[in-house]
Amino acid sequence: MPLYKTSKEEILVKAATVFREKGYFHTSIKDLADACGLKKPHFYYYFSNKEELMQEVLLYVDRLMEKYVCELAYDESHPPINRLKKMLSRMNQFYLNGAGGCIFANTILETSNAEENFRPIIKATFDKWAKALQFVLQSEYEADKAKKLAFSIIQDMEGGLMMYQLYADEAFMKMAEERSISLLKTE
Repeated sequence: MPLYKTSKEEILVKAATVFREKGYFHTSIKDLADACGLKKPHFYYYFSNKEELMQEVLLYVDRLMEKYVCELAYDESHPPINRLKKMLSRMNQFYLNGAGGCIFANTILETSNAEENFRPIIKATFDKWAKALQFVLQSEYEADKAKKLAFSIIQDMEGGLMMYQLYADEAFMKMAEERSISLLKTE
């Protein structure tokens, strides 16, 4: 019996935090069960193993990113520069709220040679993010150039996050955001 009643979504939220902080390989089922207020055997009621849970966590965070970041790109009631600023601001909020950085980058770096089941999910998330950025950038650039710049923004944001983690200085994230915003003319 669980220590308290919980839902699958609550488990995903708490598990995402544990995976962000400890990584995939350093997180045990006991760690996850404890964080969720479940006894270890009850945890298996929801997920058959840690790999299945991680896949569900990545899909859950992907849906959050799509809803709170990517959808902003397609709201043409706002100028492209404002959409880009809001998208980058929300990504920075996501990265800076809580320890551990980007769960997608962390997971692919940690598991790239071991857990092929995560790669398609992570790739699809980054492709979705790039597509949204490309849509905004196409207000000033041709499609191919906008696509390259979109992936450049992602690289810069992820690099800024890595430097923030290393130096504990949010300025790296701010610089990445400013470089990205400079790609669009202000009106």
